Amino acid sequence: MKLRARLTIFFILLSVVPVLIVGYIAYYSGRQTIEQVEINHLVSTNLMKSSELHRWIESNKRSIAELAQRPLIVEYSGILATYEAISPSYRNAHGNIVQAHLLPRVKLKGGFLELSVISSRSGIVLASSDEMQEGKNRSTQPYLIEGKEHTYVQGVYYSLPLQQPALTISTPILDRQGNTVAVLAGLLDLSELSSIMSAQSGLSKTEDTYLVNRSNFFVTEPRFGANYALRKNIRTEGVEAGLAGKDGVGFYANYRAVAVIGAYKWLPEYNMCLITEVDQAEAYTPVYALASAIGSIVLILVLIVLAAGFLLARNITGSLSRLVEGTAEIGRGNLDNRVGTESGDEIGELSRAFDRMAAELKQTTVRRDELEQHVHERTAQLEAANKEMEAFTYSVSHDLRAPLRAIDGYTRILLEDYRPALDDEGKRVCDVISDSTHKMGDLIDDLLSLSRMGRADLNPVNINMQDMAAVVFEGLVATGSRKRINFSVDTLPPASGDPALIRQVWVNLISNAIKFSAKRKRPVIKVYAEVKETEIVYSLEDNGVGFDMQYAPKLFNVFQRLHSARDFEGNGVGLAIVQRIIQRHGGRVWAEGEIDKGATFYFTLPAGGE
Repeated sequence: MKLRARLTIFFILLSVVPVLIVGYIAYYSGRQTIEQVEINHLVSTNLMKSSELHRWIESNKRSIAELAQRPLIVEYSGILATYEAISPSYRNAHGNIVQAHLLPRVKLKGGFLELSVISSRSGIVLASSDEMQEGKNRSTQPYLIEGKEHTYVQGVYYSLPLQQPALTISTPILDRQGNTVAVLAGLLDLSELSSIMSAQSGLSKTEDTYLVNRSNFFVTEPRFGANYALRKNIRTEGVEAGLAGKDGVGFYANYRAVAVIGAYKWLPEYNMCLITEVDQAEAYTPVYALASAIGSIVLILVLIVLAAGFLLARNITGSLSRLVEGTAEIGRGNLDNRVGTESGDEIGELSRAFDRMAAELKQTTVRRDELEQHVHERTAQLEAANKEMEAFTYSVSHDLRAPLRAIDGYTRILLEDYRPALDDEGKRVCDVISDSTHKMGDLIDDLLSLSRMGRADLNPVNINMQDMAAVVFEGLVATGSRKRINFSVDTLPPASGDPALIRQVWVNLISNAIKFSAKRKRPVIKVYAEVKETEIVYSLEDNGVGFDMQYAPKLFNVFQRLHSARDFEGNGVGLAIVQRIIQRHGGRVWAEGEIDKGATFYFTLPAGGE
């Protein structure tokens, strides 16, 4: 495929794909926003409707409770509950309570369809605004049973005596001693409830709000149905979720088998579910318009990008052809040739860069031999420096040891030949001098070891770390002292390393642990490990004197000590040797501790040992 064709395709992909992606993101974001607006509206409608329903019921609860507390209602109810129906007092009380108190309340708009005074003992309707209900037995009705104790709302149900949907509020009628003499029950006008549910916001043509009871029956008439209340069963995804006690939003088919967005809300105090829905076809109308607009914009941009990409590819390939011809000549060895493209774009810059490269390449060819000679000389100098360092190290070792041996020898002569002439202080000074020379010798040995760590060749083999740690401990502790130290080694994974150097690491760390935990009544030293993805972490923990973590960075420096030499022997080089060995093996070393609570030293080796 020609370069021009490839560039054209490349520019199309480079330009069109982002445009398509941006267009899709814009559409998706817009769709999400529109969906969220519709969802927020449905949820808000549910909240508003449930609030209006609650206010309506609470208002009627207050109304019937206030009516039940009227002195004449209490007096007449007491007479009806205790007198015979044929007595003049009964007839007088019945006529007054119906005409003066029950019927006026029934005639109020949006209130009660029927009000009844029911005997709390027998459950018989003593007086009612609907004389057809008088004498009926209501003893099994929940509103009578609950109404003896408190004001109670019996959710919408189908009343067989009334042959219609009913929602009843009941409240006790109490005498002066607080005893229930009767129950006042009111049958609410459900047309008012339907009016609350059917009231539309005007923002949607298909918005539909209705109530469903526990038995999956409509409580109020849906917008697109007639005679559904307590006659038609409904089992949609939204209704099932609402009756399960959930509040939320779903996308499902409604009772008309139409795809809708529905918000459902459970009303536990009324044992009903409130549903508000809108057809998805209407809800997504703005989404379809948005998709059309974005599609038109994307198409225009794609056409523009196609034309621009073709022109740009043609311009680039023309300049590249001239550049290829010039660089080919340089590639054949003619370093004096120059491409000479004068255009001011990036290809022009590239051609001039080739010209500069040709000139520099010519100079580089001349300087290459000089550079090789320089590298050879520097290599020789470095080898000589290493030999001088080895000679210096040997010289330092020899020159320092000779006077130390002399000092130690003269001190022994004093102690052996002139002991009777020395007082106690003289003998103590001689002992101090001898001990100091030995410590200086040990320090020289450690410094030489530290120096050799950076130069010695590594001879890595597979090491049984568990056996090595145990053997080192056995070699460091006298037989009689082993029982006093609680030393334990977990199963340690093997590692690859120089056995002599790794053994020195265990020697230095275990000897430190023994030294710094020696003053404990029961010294405890634990060795364990953790295998990670690329390394193995070996840990040595003791219950010794520990250290302050703010000084942790100094632990592995030469001559750095965190404890007095009078309390614990040492020259401050052992941990520096440990760090040098571990670093040469490609690992890390660090420590954690707390004063008087022990310390833990960690070192890592690359994973992979068998």
